[in-house]
Amino acid sequence: MKKIIMSFVLLLAMGGASGLSQAEESVALKSVDISLDRATLQKGLHVFTDVCMGCHSLRYITWKDLMDYPEIGLKREAVDELREDAPLNAPIKTSLSEAEAKENYGIVPPDLSLMARAREGKGAYIYSLLTGFAHDPKGRVEDGNYNIYFPGHRIAMGDPLGWLDHEPEDEQDLKQQARAVASFLTFVSDPHQLERQAIGKWVIIFLIVLTLVLWLLKRAVWSDVEH
Repeated sequence: MKKIIMSFVLLLAMGGASGLSQAEESVALKSVDISLDRATLQKGLHVFTDVCMGCHSLRYITWKDLMDYPEIGLKREAVDELREDAPLNAPIKTSLSEAEAKENYGIVPPDLSLMARAREGKGAYIYSLLTGFAHDPKGRVEDGNYNIYFPGHRIAMGDPLGWLDHEPEDEQDLKQQARAVASFLTFVSDPHQLERQAIGKWVIIFLIVLTLVLWLLKRAVWSDVEH
């Protein structure tokens, strides 16, 4: 019985040490100002179509959505330039086939429609990932690329913005590109969030006014009742 108890304690200690090791490897995400203004979203869209769309899709967003969402506000001519021959009501898809993706990267790149909602940190995770490529300090990553913020630090995706070997004078521009595309993906993951927030403010105001009216009504009804 004593041996069983000691074995159990040893397993707990090993589990705790393993958890500590994983915690030590995790890195806090970079802070970033995610902005959903039109200029930032349009810039993020262009970064996505120019860079990210070579491998990733937005299966839950159509080209027509880019015109219908007032937050982005693209005109038909601008959408036509981006979509080329794709139907207007078609999802925004990469031209990279699954077979080509597996051959080149060993894995099919994930769809990014809901990526900002699926990852802890949301837009900050995307921004950190794009600016987190570095040279592996321990030389452990042979098959893939080293990224400070990706779990395990090994990621199949290459450095899309050229962050790894950028010139110092280009750093601010790359940060702006990363911020813009992180903001854009944050928006498309929940395109009605600004509308909900606007409606929510009016709902709160309505509830406050309604509460005040009901309180005054209560006072009027019970004013003649002796307490």
